[in-house]
Amino acid sequence: MQPLEPSGDRQSLVRGWLRVVAATAYVPASAADVESLLSGLLAELTAAVAADPVDTARAARVGERMVTGALTGEATLAGSLRVLGRGLLDGGHDPVAVVSALGAVATGYAGALRIRTLDQQENMKVALLTAKQRAERDRRHTETRFREVFTASSIGIAITELDGRFVEVNPALAAILGCPVDELANRSLAEFIVPDDDPNLPGDRKLLIRPGGDTAWVYLTTSLLRGDDGQPVYRVAMVQDLSELQLLGSRLSHQNLHDALTGLANRLHFESRLEAVHGQAPPGSVLTLLCLDLDAFSLVNTTHGHLAGDRLLRTVAHRLATAVAGHDALVARVDGDEFAVLIVHGRTAPPVAEVVELVTGELSEPDYDGHLGLAATASVGVARAHAADTSSAELFRAADAALRHSRETGKHQWTEFDSRADHRARKIGRGATALPAAWENGELTVAYRPVVRLSDNAPVRVRALVHKPGSESASDLAEMTGLSVALGPWLINQSTENLPTWQSLFTPDTPVQRVLLSPLQSADADLSATVNRAIATAQVPPGLLEIALDTPAVLAGRGDARDNLRTLADIGVAAALHEFTGGPRQLAVAERFEVRAVILADLFDGWRPDWLPADTAPVRATRELVAALTGMGASVGVLGVRDHTEARWWADLGVQTAEGPAFGDPTDPDGILSRVRSAATTTS
Repeated sequence: MQPLEPSGDRQSLVRGWLRVVAATAYVPASAADVESLLSGLLAELTAAVAADPVDTARAARVGERMVTGALTGEATLAGSLRVLGRGLLDGGHDPVAVVSALGAVATGYAGALRIRTLDQQENMKVALLTAKQRAERDRRHTETRFREVFTASSIGIAITELDGRFVEVNPALAAILGCPVDELANRSLAEFIVPDDDPNLPGDRKLLIRPGGDTAWVYLTTSLLRGDDGQPVYRVAMVQDLSELQLLGSRLSHQNLHDALTGLANRLHFESRLEAVHGQAPPGSVLTLLCLDLDAFSLVNTTHGHLAGDRLLRTVAHRLATAVAGHDALVARVDGDEFAVLIVHGRTAPPVAEVVELVTGELSEPDYDGHLGLAATASVGVARAHAADTSSAELFRAADAALRHSRETGKHQWTEFDSRADHRARKIGRGATALPAAWENGELTVAYRPVVRLSDNAPVRVRALVHKPGSESASDLAEMTGLSVALGPWLINQSTENLPTWQSLFTPDTPVQRVLLSPLQSADADLSATVNRAIATAQVPPGLLEIALDTPAVLAGRGDARDNLRTLADIGVAAALHEFTGGPRQLAVAERFEVRAVILADLFDGWRPDWLPADTAPVRATRELVAALTGMGASVGVLGVRDHTEARWWADLGVQTAEGPAFGDPTDPDGILSRVRSAATTTS
């Protein structure tokens, strides 16, 4: 994977890092200089992550430059690694590479910090030696200065005989060794060093054993103090306690790999462990991966507050971990209210239903805090495969895809991954996610379908729709991503420019153009204002435009759908409903709002209605529905008419207008003009 190019994402990550530095460290430089430094460090780190294998040396230099750049506040390293880890993952880098590189950054940081400390120690040693020499000339003055440094230093200092026995020890060293100063007389530092380590190696990391049995890692440096004749007189040992640094490193590692609220593995750690487990799984072993999404979790937060929501998350985490405690399993919190459970089986595995029950069986049991008992159900997606048959990333993606399908099925459901359904869903997903770029690049156009009067099959208006060559459902795809909200005003504005043309082509005192709005477009609060502006720009009567809102959206009172239906009628637009299936509630809405037209949904689920016997229940119900609508003064239309035989069937049923393949595919205005003129010539 190539390093991230300079972009908005990279600049955003640099600014996020800058905020961490500003909040945790004092850097004697301007904000611009610090930002420039961070930008360079990010470029180095990104290049290190993108290298194959990961360039840990380069990543370590990033940590070193953080120290030389004075980015050394107590929480600077922790905050930096957290921001960088999240940003690099969002940039698409391999989680294992990110973890390796960030570890190298921490190592380089610690090493540079160590070198700086050693330099400070060396400076102190020189000061001590100078003080010792000057003491011969001015003992009282030098002794005072020496005592201040020796006593107040946070670094342990010992002056020893050449054989290592203590001559003098400062309080810091006594605290590090866990032994009072007066009990260190005639003892040596070697007594506190573990036997396997060599205490004579200067500048090395050592493990100390304290009298009580506790251990501590330290940096130890030793040097000789020489007399005026150049001969060694004493040794000076300087000891820095690494306990806090060691603890910081452990905490950083844990924070980078675990969720702070629940203590479970986070997404980064889970993906890394999943890849490792997948790669190390014995031949023939079966992996089961479950992705869980808590049902109605937002309801807990909005009703009882986020503290209650956090408590529920901790309860779920504990119960999931307990449920698989006896198995080779890993539990992680991978998102706000989403969890993942990986179970490694042998060559055989229990049925998926048993695994789902094992994992989720205890979730619905309420957990009480005082009088408030909270519980959760979960939608579950399951992917199961032999390790050799798929990659770890594909297994995770498959479980997540199954979870999405489970959520569509309803709450408290589970679904096993279906490759065929996934193939269809990914195809649709690719189409939906490609639409914004297609719109920006001018690939989306406004096309028109002829709408005919079924009594004589004469075109009476057109329907304007968003069209993408090669795609039959651009509007449906746009609805999936929310792009339809922006496309609605665009479609209305673009199509109304041709209203004068349709006015001259069709009967001028009836609607000449129809627009069917999606659920999101029907609920848009700006719909009425958009239509008003479009009609004013086109300078045509509003009655030429028929706008049909989505019936389920109006029935459910979604957004401003009901207000839009009423307001459109008030301004003179022919307000209509589409996706109409009938029933008392829908008929009541049509009557209450006095809609002028109703476009029926596919009442026969794709079947040809003209093939059904006339006395079947669906046909009788449809006939009665059409009669009820026409009885209240609404024009009834249908979509998707395949041929003229089906058109005649609908006409006999009392339907007034129709559109579909029988009357032509979507085309541009010139194509509509040509078809209408051709139809007129044929009729004459």
